[in-house]
This record gives sequence, structure tokens and C-alpha cells, in this order.
Amino acid sequence: MKNITVGIISPGDMGHAVGAQLINNNVNVITSLEGRSKRTKSLAKYAKIQDVGNLKNLVENSDLILSILVPSQAVPFAKTISETIKSLDKSIYFADCNAIAPQTTQKMSEYFNGTSAIFIDGGIIGGPPSENYQPVFYTSGPDTTPLESLNGKGIKVNNIGSEIGQASAIKMCYAGMTKGTIALNISVLSTAKILGVYDSLIAEFSKSQSEMLKRMNGMSEVHTKSNRWIGEMLEISSTFESANLSGMFHKAAADTYDFVSKTEIALNETPENYKEDRSLEELIDIFSKYLQE
Repeated sequence: MKNITVGIISPGDMGHAVGAQLINNNVNVITSLEGRSKRTKSLAKYAKIQDVGNLKNLVENSDLILSILVPSQAVPFAKTISETIKSLDKSIYFADCNAIAPQTTQKMSEYFNGTSAIFIDGGIIGGPPSENYQPVFYTSGPDTTPLESLNGKGIKVNNIGSEIGQASAIKMCYAGMTKGTIALNISVLSTAKILGVYDSLIAEFSKSQSEMLKRMNGMSEVHTKSNRWIGEMLEISSTFESANLSGMFHKAAADTYDFVSKTEIALNETPENYKEDRSLEELIDIFSKYLQE
């Protein structure tokens, strides 16, 4: 496939890193920073992503648009961009790469009926890409060619089927385990701290659950992501319910991330400036004290 221009909305934590690595692999990347936060604009500048101004210019100059947003913004953006595509009668690919339920993705794809756009279902597994790390973009749909052409260009791309919803489903199932487990760990450790058995529990984990304790010690950045993960947990809950399973566990996980997002460190730290050497016990102290206020 010929070299394509990729439009990214939004160049936030994940989006700017994706853009930076695509650019490092000679892919032309653009964005629209109209209405975006100061931090997002700064991240886009850092990644050297070209700002074309508004969404009309983004559509006119892109071959493929990657939507990488928080779940709550995914559907409204899809509706807005589909209307822009329709007004311009532009032949373009639109890939929704957000953490949303399969049924949400399927309904979203209907916005593009009657346009010249081809809708691609995408699900990102892994953290932001870097020079030494590539997350996997799972993809599905009738035609995913342009997204697949980016495989090996700073990201990995894996097509898993022809149906809209399949890529979203694997993302939901995977994050249901990984981020769901983190929420459970926060709840377990905070409860232990409040009930006065934290040290004893950690001692037991070190003997019988050493690998799990190692993963718990890797949660130092969780508060910088907690606000974005609330909506994701609710989408996972909806996914489980669509399979006739209870969605209550991940609704509870959403509640956990909600309280974490309201702590002082969550309100004042970002992935760029959080205290990397904060210990697990210091983190849980902060969470447990907030819960007892």
C-alpha cells in the first residue's frame, strides 16, 4: 500500500506516543488541536505531530484517522467526524481504537453509513509505544488494509476477523483481567491497611504470592491513569453483561478508580511528573487515608 497520512485524535498519553513512533518510521502524521488542552498540545508538539487546525482539514488531508480517546469521548467524536466526512464526501478510513464495548463499537459504526468512509474496529493492548516497545493494535472489519500497513512501524497490528466488534471484544476481555486485577489489588491492600493487617498481609504475599506482590509494586503510576479507566471499567461491565455474565465486578472497579482519581496525588500528578520512587505502602497509605476522610 502507498504511503499514507494518518490523522490522530487525540495526541494524549497514548495518541502522541503512537504518532511519535509512526513519524520515526517515516509515516506522515497530523492532528487537529482545536479545543484540546494545553497538555495535549504540548504532547503533540513534543511528538512533532503537525497540527492542521480543525477537523475539516484533518479529514481532507488524512487517508486514515485513528480515534484514540477516553471512552466517554469516543462516541461523540465518531458522530462529529462522520458528519464532517459526509459533508466533504471524502473517501477515508476511520479506525476506532478506543476501550469500548463491542456493542458500542457496532452502534458507532452505523454513524458512517451513507458516507464514503470505511469503518475499522481497533483495540489497543499494551502501553504507549517507545523506541524499545510496540503495543498491539488488534483490528477487525471488512477492510482493515491501511491500519495493517502500519504493522512494524512503531506498533504491531494483528487482524483477528472480518466483523466489527471483534477487536473491541479482545480489548475488553484483556483489560477486564489486567486493569480489573489492579483495581482488586488496590481494594485488597487499602482494606488491609484500614483494618490494621497490611504488614501481615504483605508478609504472607511475599511468601506465597511473590509474583503477584511484584506486580502490585508496579502500580506507582495508577493514579495518573485512574480517571481514564473509570469509563473503561463501565464498558467492560457492559461487555460482560452482553455475554450474560455479571457486570458488577467491573462496576466496582470503576468505583475504585473513581476514588483514586479524587486523591490529591491524582489531581496533581501526571505521567510526566509523578513520583516514580513512591513505595507501594506510601501509595496505599494515601488511598486508605482518603477513604477514611
